[in-house]
Amino acid sequence: MTLFIGTSGWAYKEWKPDFYPEELPQKRFLEHYARFLSACEINATFYRLQSPDTFRRWAEGTSDTFRFSIKAHRGLTHSKSIAPTDKEGLLTGFLESVGTLGDRLGVVLLQFPPYRRRGDEDLAALMDALPSERHHAFEFRHESWDDPAVKAAIAERGGTICLSETKGEVPEELPPGPLAYVRLRAERYSDAARDGWRALLEKESSTRDVYAFAKHEGIPAGDPYGGIGLAQWLCSAT
Repeated sequence: MTLFIGTSGWAYKEWKPDFYPEELPQKRFLEHYARFLSACEINATFYRLQSPDTFRRWAEGTSDTFRFSIKAHRGLTHSKSIAPTDKEGLLTGFLESVGTLGDRLGVVLLQFPPYRRRGDEDLAALMDALPSERHHAFEFRHESWDDPAVKAAIAERGGTICLSETKGEVPEELPPGPLAYVRLRAERYSDAARDGWRALLEKESSTRDVYAFAKHEGIPAGDPYGGIGLAQWLCSAT
């Protein structure tokens, strides 16, 4: 099993010079990023479908062991219902486009808005429509979804619940499933929290693939306690 670590995106000029060298052109950012980190969470796909050529460039700019997490289009997660009714064309187009990444596609993240309340039948319909051969993570931000039954149902279908950590704390374990998915969104993690996360991620990745993404904005690139600096520290320490 493998631990994949990165941030949400890579095209940030403000990461110069602490991460990207001053003379490095932006078109080579991904190449440089992939030398130090093993995954990247893509947010652009939430707003619009990307062209096959874009995905091919991303795949060609990374190694065989690098993985992308692709955030599902908002039309699939922020519409009236999460069931794929009346959205078959969008879902098909999205799945076909991200498939261009080939083996570099690690997981699709479906991130739902805070107002989206629990709906078991709609969730089941969505999971029925998702290809079983791909990994999916579900991030629910309404408290009604926080139920072991939901976690178990998604795990049984080959997915997992995304754990979004905002307080700088370390849980005892990650949600169940054939993979695990973590978003480290706190501004800063203490020495104890960093060590705790490193130990937890290493433990969990001994039995399944684990994806962990640090916050990307508002944190200096040279800070090893948050953001890209934290992701680098986790990669170098594991």
